Amino acid sequence: MEYNTQRPDLLLSEYGRGMQKMVDKVVAVEDRDLRSKLSVSLMNVMINLNPAIKDLDNYQQKLWDHLHIMSDFKLDIDGPFPKPVPEQIHQKPQPIPYNNVRIKFRFYGRNLQYMVDRATKVENKEIKDSFINMIASFMTNSSRNWNNENLTPDVITEHLKTLSKDKLHLNSEDLSIHVEKDIKRHTGHFKNNNTSNRNNKFRNNKNRNRGKDSRY
Repeated sequence: MEYNTQRPDLLLSEYGRGMQKMVDKVVAVEDRDLRSKLSVSLMNVMINLNPAIKDLDNYQQKLWDHLHIMSDFKLDIDGPFPKPVPEQIHQKPQPIPYNNVRIKFRFYGRNLQYMVDRATKVENKEIKDSFINMIASFMTNSSRNWNNENLTPDVITEHLKTLSKDKLHLNSEDLSIHVEKDIKRHTGHFKNNNTSNRNNKFRNNKNRNRGKDSRY
């Protein structure tokens, strides 16, 4: 009996060993025209094994590439697509560059540092002041929502100076900070009122029923 551990490794295991054997048989065919026709039949079998692949873009080219991979790039046929290059198939993706620059105030997030850096480069005073007020409003609301802390304009000014490396010379009196309403608190307030109204209504109905019962 032949065990899978004694057989060669599958190049694409998702198609199974039966498909790998058929590919090996086609590669051994000497007639090029017959090899090309048999390869078309193999591709149709691959579609039947995985019908969902039709939903992908350029699925036919993907299948032909898989066919060449299973043949260890030994399949010499007249295909509709160029034969893939092994170096391109097996090349490793380039590593993703991560930003390792540490930020001063992590609770604001890295995007705030980008906004502050951009604000230091704005030359138009009116646009720059509006941009800084928007950043200050964002800092205030973020601190209230995530840290449950109300920062004063003086603290916001100091943080902006630190983040800008003292390039933004600000006065707390000049800041126009827009503070958003606490939606969570109001939502909870409405829920509590609704609950208390339902409880009061239930008590009133219960008292009325008691009054009716006392008449008999």
